[in-house]
Amino acid sequence: MEQILAEVAAMPLSIRRQTAKKSIAPHEAIVLKGDDADHVFILLKGDVRVLNEFSSGQRYSFAEYSAPSFIGEYEVMAEQSVYATTNEAITPCELISMRAEVFIEWVQGSASLAFLLARIIAEKSYPTSNENGRIKFLPGLQKLQSYLLKRYDAFAPVPFILREDRQQIADEIGTSIKTVNRSVTSLKEENLIGLLHGKITITPEQYTSLQRAFQNAL
Repeated sequence: MEQILAEVAAMPLSIRRQTAKKSIAPHEAIVLKGDDADHVFILLKGDVRVLNEFSSGQRYSFAEYSAPSFIGEYEVMAEQSVYATTNEAITPCELISMRAEVFIEWVQGSASLAFLLARIIAEKSYPTSNENGRIKFLPGLQKLQSYLLKRYDAFAPVPFILREDRQQIADEIGTSIKTVNRSVTSLKEENLIGLLHGKITITPEQYTSLQRAFQNAL
């Protein structure tokens, strides 16, 4: 949203003096689930994934977004003491950091920022409540099928090669590596996918069959 950059450009000097710039490397956490929600971040550059982590060690990646965006605004606006999710950099990220009380002061002093923030929160919440809310209750095999159908690129060289490793896939669909490996074996035996040096491959014919198999299982 370019409006975020406009709000940053119009930020009062009294607020700007209380901010700091940060650089985050890929795979580095910007905020961690359970940590004190004492800062809000403005993502100016880069891509981020949102992860939910559980006591079992299992991680579920349920959203990705790109700059510009806010991080930590949910918790601060809701007056929650800890971050609800982990936000992790996918690519190198550039951010502006500010304390929670400074962010609230900024929002209270700008009607346009308050309206924009409400809109952003609604837009972030909707897809999670809709599609991802349904997908996460599917069995592991169908989760993998859905994931592969979304990742398939019809314009890529044939066969399409999925570059993500098994741990990344498990994180994305919210299951274990064991379940992913078992599902990959099952799909391979049904000739719905191929394997090349351990990477999942999909031909156009397999994509059509995979799509049919997923729809029939719903």
